[in-house]
Parts: sequence; structure tokens; C-alpha cells
Amino acid sequence: MSMPAIAAFAAALQLSTAIAQPASEPSPLSLAEAVLIAGQTEDPAIGSLRSRAVALERAGEAAMALPDPTLRVGLANLPLSNLDPNSEAMTQMQVGVRQVIPSNASRHLQRERQRAQAQGVLALGGLEQRLITRSVRLAWLEAYYWEQAGELTRARREEIRQLSEVATALFASGRGNSHDVIRVDLETALLDARQIEIDRQIGTARAQLARYVGAAAAGRDMLPRLPVLPALPGGDEALDALTRHPSVMSRNARIEASEREIDLALEAYNPVWSVDAGYGVRGSRSDVASIGVSVQMPIFSQRRQDESVAGARQMRSAEELDRRALLLDLRRQLDEDWIRFQRLNETAMIYETGVLERARETTAAVLVAYENEQADFAELVRSELALLDIELTLIRTRVDALQAQSRILFLTGDVQ
Repeated sequence: MSMPAIAAFAAALQLSTAIAQPASEPSPLSLAEAVLIAGQTEDPAIGSLRSRAVALERAGEAAMALPDPTLRVGLANLPLSNLDPNSEAMTQMQVGVRQVIPSNASRHLQRERQRAQAQGVLALGGLEQRLITRSVRLAWLEAYYWEQAGELTRARREEIRQLSEVATALFASGRGNSHDVIRVDLETALLDARQIEIDRQIGTARAQLARYVGAAAAGRDMLPRLPVLPALPGGDEALDALTRHPSVMSRNARIEASEREIDLALEAYNPVWSVDAGYGVRGSRSDVASIGVSVQMPIFSQRRQDESVAGARQMRSAEELDRRALLLDLRRQLDEDWIRFQRLNETAMIYETGVLERARETTAAVLVAYENEQADFAELVRSELALLDIELTLIRTRVDALQAQSRILFLTGDVQ
């Protein structure tokens, strides 16, 4: 066989082997990958806020333009005796234009107000991004817990099934009791019911995760180990971070916009100028032209300008009070989540260094005692189930601690 024929045969063999092999399973989904996928996906809520910010920016630029002029067309000095426009020399067709000229300061203030509002909307976009990151972390951790709970429950059910076989064999030989068999059947049925609830919880957590990462990514298994989240800032640094929270930044932008509202209300005390130009056509006599300047006098300031300024200042005061209330709420949330995070880690440490090891030793000791006919079968089953509950409690505690850490990171931001 020639070398080209051998190469072709080898290529065909490799292709057939690749086709025969099953498609590789998707890799487990880590929390970091889930957050990355959610961050790279353009969320409609964030897109909507960005569009609103652009709209406000454009409105601010439009505020810099002069208002459109007013065109006036009319018939002046028409005699009422005969309504004949040609009977009197004073009758004329008039065309006039009026241009209002707002102050340059008021136009700049309107643009700055719109820009401040746009910055507030952009800050809400940053808040939405943090909310998405927090939701992804909470959903992933919840799915991780229930998957681990499912694996532990299935493993313990298999051990209970093996004990059931032992109990059945002992009962058949006349050395066991019927209630041992019934007890095992009861515990097995309870574990089956628990497994159904676990599957339901897994489906719920995956549905929440799919909202941000898509169904394909949410359908993958969770990486079978707890993730490491970004480090938390210190106490003072965390408090400082609250003042940079996107929701607070949005309030700051609203306060700035209310400041511009006050400035605009104060600008209303200044007169507004306008220019008028007209042209009159008279049939038998010379055409005439006119030009003039008008000024709007702020005479009734007590009912208009004064009230407008007072209202704008009250609105700014309300925005500042809203920001103070928001900071107090964020501080309360931070304190609650911080205490929860610390206490859950302390509880998990106790379980890892003492409770879990003693539970395993107890289960092993009961098994040995049962084999030596020094413990009954019910005690053996109880020890197995108690060990399962302790293992689940430890995982739940660790997951709850990480979820508390995720909530703290939502408040303080990820430390780079």
C-alpha cells in the first residue's frame, strides 16, 4: 500500500473513531463563570436605562437651542363700514416674526439639569448590574446546596437499603424483628419524599439562574466545591463604600438636578427679552416696516417666582432626606449581613471541628455495637439519619455564609 493510501486510511479511521465516541459532557458551571456570563449578557433592564440616559442627554443638548420663532400674518386697519381692504389707505397686510431670547444661563442650567438626571439613570444601571451579580451568586449557591443535598441523600438511602437487606435477612432467619423491616421501609419512603423536594428546589434555583445566564448554562452541573468569593473590605472601608453605592450615587444625581431646579427658579426673576420684526403691505402707498423689543417683567413675583423657588428648595430638601434614609437602610443591611456572615462561619467551624467528626464516630460505634448485638436496629438507623442531617446542616451553613457574603459584596462592591 502506498503512503498516500496509508494516510487516507488513517484519516478515515480517526474520523470513524471520533464519530463513534459519544459527545463529551459539558463541564461543571463554576460561580465565577456564571457571573462572567451574566456580566457579558446585555440585560434588557440595563439596556433600557442606558437608552433613557441617552434620551436625557439629548434633551439637555436640545435645551441649548433657541426656541422657534413665531410667525404672525394679519390684516390691519380694515374698515368695518364696508370691509373693503382697498377703500382705506391705512389698511395693510402684515407679516411679523417674534423671537424670544432666553438667557444663556437658563439654557445652560437646563442642560446641566438634564445631564444630572442622565447620570442618575446611569447609576441605576450600575445598581441593576450589582443586583444581577448578587442574584446569580445566590441562585448558584442555592443550586449547589440542593445538588449536594441530593447526592448525600441518595448515598444515605443506599446505605439504608443495605441495612434493609440485613434486617430482612435477619427476620427471615428468625433472629430479627418485623418492626425493624417496617422501620427501614418507613425511613426509605421518607428519604424518597425528601429527594422529591430536593429535586423541586434544584429546579427552582436553576430557573432563577437561567434568567441571567441562559437555560444551557443553568442546566449544567454546579462545580462540586464551594467557591471563593472576593474579599470583604474592613469596617471603615465598608462604611465608606456605602456612600459610593449606585443607589446613593443616583440620589446624589437627583440632588444635583434639584439644585439646578433652584437655579432655574431664581433665573425666573430676570426679565425675558424678545425681538419683533414686521412688514406691512399697503396697496397705493409705501410699504412699512417695524421692529421692536419686548421684555417680560417679573412683577407678580410673590405668586410665581417666590413660590417656584420655595417649591424647588423643598424638593431638594426632600431628596437630601431620601438620601439620608437610604444610607441608614444600607447601613442596617450591612450590619445584619455582617453579623450573619460572622456567626454562620463560627457555626460551620464548630460543625467541622467537632460535631461532624463526633457524629461519624457515633455512627461507626453504633454499627459495631449492632454487629455485637449491643445496640438495636432502630438506633443504627437513627445514627445514620442523624449523620445525614448534620452533613446537610454543615453544607447549608457554609452556603448561607457565602450568601451573606454575596449580600455584603452587593452593598460594598467587589474588591479588585
